[in-house]
Amino acid sequence: MKKQQNPETKQQTRLFLNELITFAILFATLGFVVYFFFNQSIYTNIDQGLRGQERQILRNTPTPRLEHRTTMTDTQKAKHSPSASGPFRSNIIVFNSKSKIVNAAMLGERNYGLLKKTQLIKKDLNKIEDLSLTSSEVTSHFRVLLIKVPKDNSNPLYAGRYVLIMESIDADLMAINSFRSALMITLIFFWVLAILISYLLSRWSMRPIITAWRKQRDFSANAAHELRTPLTVIQNQLEYLLTQPKSRIVDQVDEVSTALDEVRHMQTLTNRLLTLARSDSNVTQFNPSQVDLHPWFTEVLRPYVEIANSQQKSFAANVTAEGKAQLDTDLIRQLLVILLDNAIKYTPENGRVGVDVTRVKDTVQIAVSDTGAGIADEDKQKVFDRFYRTDKSRNSKTGGNGLGLAIAQWVVKQHHGKLTIKDNQPTGAIFVAVLPVK
Repeated sequence: MKKQQNPETKQQTRLFLNELITFAILFATLGFVVYFFFNQSIYTNIDQGLRGQERQILRNTPTPRLEHRTTMTDTQKAKHSPSASGPFRSNIIVFNSKSKIVNAAMLGERNYGLLKKTQLIKKDLNKIEDLSLTSSEVTSHFRVLLIKVPKDNSNPLYAGRYVLIMESIDADLMAINSFRSALMITLIFFWVLAILISYLLSRWSMRPIITAWRKQRDFSANAAHELRTPLTVIQNQLEYLLTQPKSRIVDQVDEVSTALDEVRHMQTLTNRLLTLARSDSNVTQFNPSQVDLHPWFTEVLRPYVEIANSQQKSFAANVTAEGKAQLDTDLIRQLLVILLDNAIKYTPENGRVGVDVTRVKDTVQIAVSDTGAGIADEDKQKVFDRFYRTDKSRNSKTGGNGLGLAIAQWVVKQHHGKLTIKDNQPTGAIFVAVLPVK
């Protein structure tokens, strides 16, 4: 059975293929442009040389005179003929009115053996063309220019005749081929290198996007799960009440109470989801105000004495922070509610919950401690993740919905502070929020 790729893998694969094609087109275009200009440069230089020789011939610049001999001595051949082992670069072939070569003696035996196959093609007059000649299974390539020299030219060799100026381009073609091969190898190498670097960079740049996408996916799934549980309970209770149409409300107190508890839980959950949604979109406004620290914290913490006592737990508040500071009172109150609810919830009967609010230089430190089971080291960072619970066996009623500490972390960050967890000795945990104040 074929294994299907997950969405983030498909996205990475699609991005990689797009980059592969893009870089292939980019490097192919770059290679073509570089090769085109290099090729044009080579041929331009050759053509300029041909035109220069054309001007010399037409201006009758002194040139070697034709030896009117049918044979040459060995000394003369050695003088006028190039070495048999070395290539020739430029040659001039003069044709008479019958298209016969008249300067064979000037070409040398070796050159003439190849160049005698050259034919006069009058339609190519004044055109620069390519010409290939083969001799002894060796093909030589030339760039040629055919011109007609006026009869009034003072050089009797050229006057009134067709002159074919030939420039050997074998070395140039070899250079072009070598350059093309080197260019292809270089472009392929850097194309592969660019793709590799691009792939690594894309993975690196996609990592936060994929992480955010996964968090959003998990957030949606967990939110749906958290909402499904109370809705199921409420539905069950209402369906049960429908089966008892003649019962009085007093007879169904437990069912009504359970449904109301779940409604309150849903209200808390939806409020927290709304807070987190606003924090993600930066909709929530941070509204600091001047607060007199000691009386404000004392007033906020006072109700928790009775809440803890009602659950057979002790509560101690120690507020020593003095002076005034800029705080968002709504957010700080929400922070205290979350931390104290967690502390009381996870503290066993006869346990102790404590709050210490102190001012150290330009910071206000809020420490909430409990004597519960504590938090393992590997969970100390994860507890601030949304929907994370240290005890997976807890349900939404006993273990919360895993959003409180995420909101608490966000509140502290809104104040540019830091929220950390420490172990409380001998058991329990201490949440410490350090808030910079002015």
